[in-house]
Amino acid sequence: MTILKTLIIIPALYLSFNSAAGLIDSSNRGGYSHQLKSEVDTAIQVAGNEQMRLNLELPDGGLPPVPGVLNIELLRTTRDAAELSDGDGWTYAHHMDLAEWRGRLYAAWNMTEKDEDVPPSKVVYATSSDGIEWSKPADLFPRELAWACRFYFYHTKNDKMLTFCAARLGDGIVTEDLKSVVLVREILPDHRLGEVFTLIHPIEKMPLSFETSTDKAFVAACHEAVQNKMLLEQQDYGVFLGERKMSWHSKTPKYKGFYPFGKAFSFYQRKDSNWVGISKMGFVTTSADEGQTWTEPQLPPSLIAGAAKVWGQRTHDDHFMLAYNPDPKKAKRFPLVMVNGEDGIHFKDMRVIHGEFPPLRYPGKYKDFGYQYVRGVTSWSSDHTFADTSATWLIYSVHKEDIWLSRIPLPVKSELKRYPKDDFQNTPLGAIVKNWNIYSPKWAPIRIVKEPGKKNNNCLELRDGDPTDYARAMRLFPASDDITAKFRVKPLQSGAPLYVELQDEHGKLFLGIQLTNEGTIMGIANNHNSKVGNYQTGKWITINLMTNTQNGNFRITVNGQTVNIPKNEKLADLKTDRLIFRTGALRKLGDTDQLEKDNDKPLLNPALFLLDDVEVSKND
Repeated sequence: MTILKTLIIIPALYLSFNSAAGLIDSSNRGGYSHQLKSEVDTAIQVAGNEQMRLNLELPDGGLPPVPGVLNIELLRTTRDAAELSDGDGWTYAHHMDLAEWRGRLYAAWNMTEKDEDVPPSKVVYATSSDGIEWSKPADLFPRELAWACRFYFYHTKNDKMLTFCAARLGDGIVTEDLKSVVLVREILPDHRLGEVFTLIHPIEKMPLSFETSTDKAFVAACHEAVQNKMLLEQQDYGVFLGERKMSWHSKTPKYKGFYPFGKAFSFYQRKDSNWVGISKMGFVTTSADEGQTWTEPQLPPSLIAGAAKVWGQRTHDDHFMLAYNPDPKKAKRFPLVMVNGEDGIHFKDMRVIHGEFPPLRYPGKYKDFGYQYVRGVTSWSSDHTFADTSATWLIYSVHKEDIWLSRIPLPVKSELKRYPKDDFQNTPLGAIVKNWNIYSPKWAPIRIVKEPGKKNNNCLELRDGDPTDYARAMRLFPASDDITAKFRVKPLQSGAPLYVELQDEHGKLFLGIQLTNEGTIMGIANNHNSKVGNYQTGKWITINLMTNTQNGNFRITVNGQTVNIPKNEKLADLKTDRLIFRTGALRKLGDTDQLEKDNDKPLLNPALFLLDDVEVSKND
């Protein structure tokens, strides 16, 4: 697989921190001149030194990952195999939302041909009973009527699931003042879509007002939605609320004179019953009266949010999380990180949710690099029937091009105490692989399968048919300078590489091996590659990787044959905490990938590797 890309070089960040609290010094946060309240009065406080370590030369910022996260691609856009994507070959996908209804996850998003907010446009949706296998995208509203919205779902007190979109009022570029008409329809209990009506601001040539419906329960549900100010405030600048929107929209100075308050809100209710609202740039406001009035917006000094979105949520285990892009310069939309806490005010343990960075394949207007506009399931978009209550699910776009989800297991762990020993026998076929960090693109999926010809042996399969991306499985363990990693791998083809790496706590290579296209096994250490053996297609390879950074010695054993790696004293102070299996070379930040015509489609002969009996142990 060849990926052509231009590297983006980003200067390293040096941030001033409050030495007493370990928080960023933001007495003049990004040039914002509005008077801030003192730190002890802020609605959100993020503790820890992770922000100081952030390095935007790396896709994951050099920060530690959240253990056990599944990254799974719901939609991969392509012009060359549209039947495998949205059916039209459109390449702009963004403005997402997520809901739970009658045992399924619902995802909805907006698509255009290639540019943001440039017609033609459609609002589509897909559903899943497990979060892994998804239905094909289908129109959520008639595309001649539909326009992008910040939210699409609302579960009412009388057990109706409503879905919304903004109305398309013409063929030109839609500005904020035109996004005032809201369409509504019901998602029925059998998952069919009901009749389309206008929820707010009925006008000529649009569907009739919901008031004209003969379904009294539906009318009551719509009235409830209209009265829910927080629901409607999620649209930029409260445009759906008209005169009922937050008064602070007109009173709050713009961030750096450009970014207004009140764009892309998220809301959650703290344990003290107060509601918290967070908009772009990290503006935070609170309400003690169920969203009727709000406090003066603040920019909490320790919440260093980017120009994309901050998502706040109360999780199933009665804790709280924030997910966002932690860029102090507001220009970059990577990595996607989260912090968590117990009361909705105090947060800590910044960890990476999504840190892989595939190339942008299709440039377009406002198609920013990165993972952006993340959303989860709000308190009002769920009927609590989705079976997976042991995790939090998030949805976001990558480069405004592909739609991804992340499953974050609960309770959120920041550190691990046990070394892994995995044979996958107790993991059902097709099930989520617990305790592994899985990056599973649409055309490069990772699954639990039966070993061919063996009825009783479950394996982890890495399949890669994507010309611009790869599959990656990562197992985290307690950081140590002296460990042995054992595993078996079975290549089911030749001509495709597999990289296996022990990395340090910042994602730098410690020791590894590569199965090359030519049938050789190369040892990788000390910036040097050396041959350590050969492999045969369809044959299991047993591999041991041993590190001892105190004496600088490494050892690789392949099918019982051992190769010692020369001493490297520079590694004496480092520790390794992750074992990675990847079907492509480690990549840095990429620019556009210039694909040849008719080339963006699955490979005819995908790479295929089986993995089994993975064990990491600390050396005695």
